Amino acid sequence: MIINILAVDDVEANLYSLESLLTENKLNTKKINIIKALSGEEALKIVLVQDIDLILLDIQMPGMNGFETAKFLKLNPKTKDIPIVFLTAAFKSDEFIKQGYEVGAIDYFTKPIEKYQFLNRINLYINLFEKTKNLEKAIVSIKEETEKSRRQEKQLIEQSRLAQMGEMISMIAHQWRQPLSAISTTTLDIEMKVELAIYDLNTQEGKEEFINYLYEKLGDISDFVQNLTLTINDFRNFYKTNKLSVSVELSVVIDKALNIIKALLDSANVEVIQEHNSKEKIEVYDSEMMQVILNILQNAQDNFKEKQIKNPQIKITTDKNIITIEDNGGGVPQEVIEKIFDPYFSTKDERNGTGLGLYMSKTIVENHHNGKLHVANINGGACFTIELNSCTSNIEI
Repeated sequence: MIINILAVDDVEANLYSLESLLTENKLNTKKINIIKALSGEEALKIVLVQDIDLILLDIQMPGMNGFETAKFLKLNPKTKDIPIVFLTAAFKSDEFIKQGYEVGAIDYFTKPIEKYQFLNRINLYINLFEKTKNLEKAIVSIKEETEKSRRQEKQLIEQSRLAQMGEMISMIAHQWRQPLSAISTTTLDIEMKVELAIYDLNTQEGKEEFINYLYEKLGDISDFVQNLTLTINDFRNFYKTNKLSVSVELSVVIDKALNIIKALLDSANVEVIQEHNSKEKIEVYDSEMMQVILNILQNAQDNFKEKQIKNPQIKITTDKNIITIEDNGGGVPQEVIEKIFDPYFSTKDERNGTGLGLYMSKTIVENHHNGKLHVANINGGACFTIELNSCTSNIEI
C-alpha cells in the first residue's frame, strides 16, 4: 500500500530535506510517495488530480500562505478531509498555533523540528491512514460480496421457481382431473337425458322437470369451473413478483397450499390432519409461505413414494406464529440431516430433485420473515418447524 504525502514549501531545499528525513525513517515496511509543491496554488492543483493521504504544509510562503491554503482545502468537498500538518519557523506563538488548529490542522510543528518526535507522530498518522484504507477496502469488499450474494440468491430463486413450475403443473393436472371429469360426466348426462327423451317436453310438467334438472346440472358445472378458477388463481398468486405482505391467519396460507397439492396427496392416499390452535394473524408474504409449505409437503410425498410407506400421514399444526409439519415417513437419515438446507444438496436422483427447494424455504423463512426453519426426526418421521416473526419490508424476488 502506498501512502501519498504532499510536502508544500516555497524553499526547494526544505522540500528535499523533508523528503530525506521521511525516507531515512523508512516507516517500517510501508511505502510512501513524496509529492512536492513550491506554493499553495500548486498544492491546490495537485490535490485535485491526485489522491493525497497527508499534507505537510509550510505557513510562511509568498502569495497564498499556509493558513489560506488550508482554508481553500477545507472548502472543497474533495479535499476537506485530507489531514494537514503545519510546519513553520516563524509562526511560533500560541496565537498562530491556535489559528492552525482552527483552520483544520491535525498537528503543528515549529522549526527546528525535533526529529524523532516528528517521525513518531508521522508514523502514527500513516498507521492510521493504512488502517483506514484497509477498512475502506474491506467495506467495499463486503458491499461487493453482499451484492454478489444478492445476485446469487436471486438466481437461485429463479432456478428454484423454474424447477417448481414443473411440479406445480403436475399438481394442477391432478387438481383439475376431478372437476374436468365431473364436467364431462355432467354434460354427458345431459346429452343422454335429451337423447333418450327422459323428459316429456310436450307436457308442461315435463318441461318444468327438465328445466329444474338443467338448472341443477348447470349449477354443478358452475361450481366445478369455480374450482378450476381457484386453482389457477392460486397458481398465478404463487408466481407473482413485487409481492406485498399481508396480515393473515397461518391456517389460510396452509389451506391455499393444500388446494394446489391436495389432489396429488389424495391420489397417493396421504392422510392430512390439521390442528389449528390459534386464530392470531401474522404479517407474511403469503405466496412465499405457500412455496415453503408446498416444498415440505412435496418432499414428504416423494419420500412416502420412495420408501413405499403404508398409511402415509402428514400432520400440520399451527400455534401463534409457529407451523409444524410432521410426517410418518421414517425421518431424515442422521448423516445428512445437517445438510438438507444446503443449496444443491438433494437425496433425490437428478430427475426428481434440484437441491434448491429446502434451501429457498430456509431463505424465505429466515431472511424474508426474520424467522427460523429447522427439522428433527420425531415419532418415526421428519418434523419441520417454521417459526415466523415480522416479515421484512416489501421485497422483490
